[in-house]
Amino acid sequence: MPDSTPTSRTVGDDVVEGRQRLVFIRNSNYYALGTLGVFADGAVLWNHETTDFNGLRAAFDDGTLTLTPPEGAPLVIDGTATGTVPALKSRLTPELVIGELADEVDRLNDRPDSSRRCWNAVLAYAADPTAAHLELVREAYHAVPGHRRVFVLGDMDHHDVPVRILLAEAGETIPARNPDRTLTVTPELREWALGYFRRSEAGVAGEQARRVADGPETTVPLVVGGTVYPSGWPDPAGLEVLQIDYPAAVTHGGREYASVMHAYWALSTDDTGWHDRIAAAPRGIDARSLGEEAPRRAGWPAARLGVMAALLRDKFERHPAMAETLLSTGDARLRYNDRGSEFWSSRGADWLGRLLELVRSELVTREW
Repeated sequence: MPDSTPTSRTVGDDVVEGRQRLVFIRNSNYYALGTLGVFADGAVLWNHETTDFNGLRAAFDDGTLTLTPPEGAPLVIDGTATGTVPALKSRLTPELVIGELADEVDRLNDRPDSSRRCWNAVLAYAADPTAAHLELVREAYHAVPGHRRVFVLGDMDHHDVPVRILLAEAGETIPARNPDRTLTVTPELREWALGYFRRSEAGVAGEQARRVADGPETTVPLVVGGTVYPSGWPDPAGLEVLQIDYPAAVTHGGREYASVMHAYWALSTDDTGWHDRIAAAPRGIDARSLGEEAPRRAGWPAARLGVMAALLRDKFERHPAMAETLLSTGDARLRYNDRGSEFWSSRGADWLGRLLELVRSELVTREW
């Protein structure tokens, strides 16, 4: 498990649970050993700085946060000691730490973390071993922080070898559980790995049948977004209608916008000229490009979740056929693929996926 401990913070009248771990924080002329906290709402906090996962990555990139400050630099451990930084080595990298913390946020929200998503993807492949399902396994496995992959199956006898067998080509040599040995992948070995997961799935199913639950704990995720269609959207569009840049008119504050993307970025600025240029952009991705250049409205980071939620609700209220497409996803985890934003996409907090799930749930309960 990550080296983290429980914490919390108060937001209004609510207590938001979180996890924290130690990290070195660069100050003006010294480094301090301090706490880095992540919270269920996706906020990231150190000292008095509150940001999100984008801000966390930026802080590691510019050296504000580090796992290994330079040897000989002044060091302060508050209330304990002062001195200089010794020669330090870390088994982790910032990316691995960020991956661990993203998993913590998933667990705080009772969502499957990267290891559980990998497990679900492998079970789906074992049940239906298609090339498409195998690619989902590959994506899910590589999304697990590298140093955690060996534990992805929770099996200390086999580690992650069964997964790596399925991902390897026939005839490929891969490291075995014992680092001094290797395995050559054969059709028979692949069948053994498939059998491993099929037996595991049967065991899990039996265990679930013995428990009283209010529904399935996990489902194989569906990936939404991430596709651009320069020559026009496909017809029929399928799940593409769930993308925020799909042309579907929405209203906010009495004004109509061509898509959720147009509205979101136009509302992100309080400059009238920029607002109107963004709203008039020919496509959602053009609205985004303009919006990223526009001056940002004060308080936007605190408001953007509410704005996006309102826009999504309006979209599916105004477009019943699109609402049916959203409902057709059942209770599947929705992972939104947005290469331009870790805040909105499944590479980070996946707020768009989570908001789509929320709106879907609201649509379901409306029919009760």
